[in-house]
Amino acid sequence: MLWRIASLRVWLLGAMVVSAAIGLGGAALVYHALERSREQSEDRAKALGEARTIAAQVQAGADQRRLANLQALLAGDRVTVRRDGRVIFRGPPRTGDRFELQVSAPFPGGVVTLDDYSVLDSRSTLDLVLITGGVLVLVIVAAAVTATVVARAVRVPVGRAIAAAEQVSNGEFGARMGTSGPDELVKLGRAFDGMAARLERADRDQRQFLADVAHEIATPVNSVSGFALALGDGTITGEAQRAEARTLIEAETARLQLLLEDLRELTQLDFAEGVRMTAVPLDPFVRGLAARFTPTAERAGVTLTVKVRDGEATTDARLLETIASNLLSNAIRYTPRGGHVELGVRQHHGGLVLWVRDTGIGIAPEHRERIFERLYRVDAARDRATGGTGLGLAIASRAAHTLGGHIEVESTLGQGSEFRLVLPSLSARRDPRSPDEPAPSHPSTASTATATNSSAR
Repeated sequence: MLWRIASLRVWLLGAMVVSAAIGLGGAALVYHALERSREQSEDRAKALGEARTIAAQVQAGADQRRLANLQALLAGDRVTVRRDGRVIFRGPPRTGDRFELQVSAPFPGGVVTLDDYSVLDSRSTLDLVLITGGVLVLVIVAAAVTATVVARAVRVPVGRAIAAAEQVSNGEFGARMGTSGPDELVKLGRAFDGMAARLERADRDQRQFLADVAHEIATPVNSVSGFALALGDGTITGEAQRAEARTLIEAETARLQLLLEDLRELTQLDFAEGVRMTAVPLDPFVRGLAARFTPTAERAGVTLTVKVRDGEATTDARLLETIASNLLSNAIRYTPRGGHVELGVRQHHGGLVLWVRDTGIGIAPEHRERIFERLYRVDAARDRATGGTGLGLAIASRAAHTLGGHIEVESTLGQGSEFRLVLPSLSARRDPRSPDEPAPSHPSTASTATATNSSAR
């Protein structure tokens, strides 16, 4: 690539030299033609005046001697005098001179003809060549400097781009191309650096996610293996201790199963299973979902209500249920006894808005931007105590992204939160963005965050 840029400099230099030579040559020809035309005009006027003077002398009776003296005075001309059809005087022929023009001056009974010759001036031609050569050298130098500057302006950022691309391909996602050079290369640099930043962030998030998953799995596995070994080697002897061990093993096993189910569901969403669009009746959907979560809400001492109107929406019922289930589960988990959770849905401009509103503990502003990240917890100890895996909101966000929508959040610490799934109409939907692309924020009276992919409360 870089050698092509160097050859481009040579081609550019050659093109400028040829253009300069053609331009200077054309200018010299035009200048020469104009100068010759001017000189001919001046010479014609001068020669005509001299011919008329000689004609007046002949008419006055000038003899051969007088005419010879006049001829001698006109070193660059040849005089011919005709009277009554006969040549009565003709100057000597000019040799080595260039014929320029001929003029005639009549007089009674005859005519004077004057042939104008010019002496070839090789010095003026040499001067013109030297001047042209000097200008051409200056043009070549300017062209060389210009070509070098242009090639360097392109070669340097292209070299950086190649080096950065090689680093990224080798897994060094911190490499950056930078933004310098022509506008097109500046745009390329911005796009490349943005891509590298997204790759770096995705790699970091992936490593963190794997580390978090390993930690989440290690805790219950250690508990299960520890109690299993204690039961096996007889360390636990009493019936009450055995019962406690069985209970803890069952609880940790259920926790592992829940984590694996969430991971499996998130993986299926990441691999973009086909979206099956069907007509979903809103009232039966919402009331059926509320009926499924009513026992959980009652055990938590939380009142669950619904707000829905008749109608239907064209969407994927499975993904819609996945989103609503995760939002409801989180709302019930983080709402204290005596609190209230509301599930509602409405049609909006041909699309759909589903919301879950609670009177729970709320979310602090410093956590609000990260609650959709996988395995992120506002309070890890409390979340483990309530049975959460830290993947619920990540699953909901990814499912919303698959449907072409997004989730908005409004929350006030100590007063409650509202999560809204916003799905546009089918005609307004487009292909979902890359999971690493950040979504825009949506301002509101309370602090609002929008997520298109990322974890759980």
